[in-house]
Amino acid sequence: MGAKDVSEKILVAYSDVAADILNVLVCNGQRLFEPEMLQEASVVSQYKMDGKLHHQERDVAKFVIDKATNAIITCCGFENQTKVDNRMPLRVIGYDGASYHNQQNNAELYEVITFVLYFGERHWYAPRNLQGCINRRCDKLPDTVRNDYKINVYEIAYLTQEQIDMFQSDFKYVAEYMVQKRTNKEYQPSSGVIKHVDAVLKLLSAVSGNPNFELIIPDVEEGGLNTMDAMIARFEKRAEARGEARGLNIGENIANTNFATEMIKDGEPVSKIQKYTKLTLDRLEEIAKSLNVKLVM
Repeated sequence: MGAKDVSEKILVAYSDVAADILNVLVCNGQRLFEPEMLQEASVVSQYKMDGKLHHQERDVAKFVIDKATNAIITCCGFENQTKVDNRMPLRVIGYDGASYHNQQNNAELYEVITFVLYFGERHWYAPRNLQGCINRRCDKLPDTVRNDYKINVYEIAYLTQEQIDMFQSDFKYVAEYMVQKRTNKEYQPSSGVIKHVDAVLKLLSAVSGNPNFELIIPDVEEGGLNTMDAMIARFEKRAEARGEARGLNIGENIANTNFATEMIKDGEPVSKIQKYTKLTLDRLEEIAKSLNVKLVM
């Protein structure tokens, strides 16, 4: 597992953060989940294919426990995505299916729900359900007999200010940064106290592609800083002393060409690519030629 993958998981693995995410994104700000209700669940499951045993691993999994009876109410999985995945419904089915398989001998089944936290700067354009991944060559079959499975995708960079203000955990600072980065504003960090400083900076570094966040960590530990504005001020002071440019300037959004390149690699049709990037057909053909692939018309 790469360091980036590990960094993406650390913050959400804290129960206070996971509970806060559920309260804000799922419950619209109602404080229905408490950190004490969440317990670690196994993120690793196994399956047999072609006579071989394989394993798959979620990012984060939490049991929600009834405090009165200590019984499992549900199992919540969290997947952190920095890029769009066209087969995400299949991944989620694999994770959730394994969790249900493990309950075969249980007297009662608890529900398994996966939440996809998407940190991309563009809207999630891939399917959000199983049927979106399947070809329609069997369209003679009525929809009433078709199997489907939806996924819950939350676009962090598109949260409203009202939603950001609802967060009471360190996830607020990650959401705040991603929204400001997308809208291409100068980053104005909050002054609130951060509880999991190391995890916040590592997640910001992973989801933003800006390694400078992790460079702050030694200064933070040395200076005992625990607010975002103080940490960034310290970094920029050091950068200025070295004659460097502003170290954590958000800068421009991801270029349209980079996003188009990603969609072309995914085999998305030209109409969809142009909808999200506004690039001309000539430009898309240039990108496709550089990738040595053909555009899907």
